[in-house]
Amino acid sequence: MAFHRLGNALVTVVQIDRGLAAAAERCDYDACHPWEAGRNSMHKFPPKLAYLLATSVGAGLSPIWPGTAGAMVGVAVAAALIPASPWLTVLTYAALFAVGVWASSHVVTRTGTEDPQIVVIDETFGAAVTLSMLPLDPLWWAAGFLAFRFFDVVKPWPIRIARPASCWTTRLRLWPPGCCCSC
Repeated sequence: MAFHRLGNALVTVVQIDRGLAAAAERCDYDACHPWEAGRNSMHKFPPKLAYLLATSVGAGLSPIWPGTAGAMVGVAVAAALIPASPWLTVLTYAALFAVGVWASSHVVTRTGTEDPQIVVIDETFGAAVTLSMLPLDPLWWAAGFLAFRFFDVVKPWPIRIARPASCWTTRLRLWPPGCCCSC
């Protein structure tokens, strides 16, 4: 009788183990094993934050002209930095560039594409830098915005050289349009 109960218990354990193994094959490990979710939740945090930042808080998810939507976020960044000191502005742009490279690298790795359309932090950065170098006049800012978008889309000779082989070159491509538009 005791062996029968032990045998039934072993069969039950094997069935549970097979069920967990099948569940692990069908879905994400954290979703199938809730006791592991707390330990692995930090692994999910950076990708979510990376997508949020790389898409410029969702602007890159725009169904039409996501690059232009990202550049409009750059207009807001430049406008927010108007009262800031020049040093704070430079530090903000340096941080935006570093965060953009970090976030872009996560999204590029996850999507498996060289330059995903949803990544618009580079447009945000480029437009903000361009507008920060212009006089505080709506006509200048409109012209700077349009010139930036033109150079970003057309990519004339000096800009076209940098192919998106890595996240660094993808982001560095936006320095020339920003400089061309602000000079």
